[in-house]
Amino acid sequence: MEFERLYYRIITPQRKFYHFPIYLILKLLSLFYLWGHCFRMWAYRWDLFPSHKLECRVISVGNLTLGGTGKTPVVMMIAEILRGNGRKPGILSRGYGGNSKNEINVVCDGKNILLSTEVAGDEAVMMAKRLRNVPVLVGSDRYQTGRYAIKHFGVDTLILDDGFQHLALKRDMNILLFDHQRPFGNGQLFPAGELREPKKEVRRADFVCITRYSGSSYPPGISKQLIKDLPLVKSTLRLDSLLNLNDGEIFDVKKLQDQPVAAFSGIANPNDFRKLLEKSGARVVCYHPFPDHHEYTLADLKHIEDSAQKSGAKLILTTEKDSVKINSSLITIPLYKVALEMEILEGREMFNQHVLS
Repeated sequence: MEFERLYYRIITPQRKFYHFPIYLILKLLSLFYLWGHCFRMWAYRWDLFPSHKLECRVISVGNLTLGGTGKTPVVMMIAEILRGNGRKPGILSRGYGGNSKNEINVVCDGKNILLSTEVAGDEAVMMAKRLRNVPVLVGSDRYQTGRYAIKHFGVDTLILDDGFQHLALKRDMNILLFDHQRPFGNGQLFPAGELREPKKEVRRADFVCITRYSGSSYPPGISKQLIKDLPLVKSTLRLDSLLNLNDGEIFDVKKLQDQPVAAFSGIANPNDFRKLLEKSGARVVCYHPFPDHHEYTLADLKHIEDSAQKSGAKLILTTEKDSVKINSSLITIPLYKVALEMEILEGREMFNQHVLS
């Protein structure tokens, strides 16, 4: 986590003067990264690198930046829309954080969860728990994983979680996400910044979704010229419900009103989770942010509980993504996972129409 903090202190425009030499080195390295990107795009354009087509509809959800923009909630929302309209969707995830060496990993067969977070990664298991009737598969070769899903589960639509850069698989629809506050990070290409690709690659998108939209202004840097005539929707995350991890009891988020709570998360933008809790009326008396995909130890959980007790917290909250990696019996204070829902503020009908087309 310290390395991650140092990295972001170096690439921020507010960096200290003694970070500047390292930043210049990162800027130089970003030129080589750009050349590599240009060669890769050229190789796919001229079929030097093959791109395969699956025998079903493929919807990709991704972004241009490092870190989270709400891809997983959008993927789950698309799966629910498709399932609710009689389709048979499946999800292909990269399985970040999993240690499986198998080429194809079935996390959920549409009925049962078959793999743990250690094997398949936290995001894949989280989606499997939320969408019990949707097959979730993990594999580095998404073409072969997709073929397996079609053959064994009869899916008619596959959703690629974090698939915008996965050019080895052709897709029928490219949904590109932008965080409302930081759509391009610091505006620089990796490793000098958070951009995985240059801004011009927006042209590969078929649909644009602004996430975490606050309604206060248009996202900085996203112009009409950049997105041209692409369909655009605006969305936000909201707290849906609380689930007690010990007895499975579900509560309304109104339970948080004026409650002193402790919270922790290991997600790409941990402060967003705290802001959501406070927006729902909770009094967050102590908060523990961890690196994205953090594996919790007994010492971590003890530290969280000790801090909660000292701060007078009545309960402890965490995200769905983190909850799949935690043994709740190790904590004596009531522990709840918070279910988040993606809510489309503008363009819901248009979004559904494109997803179902």
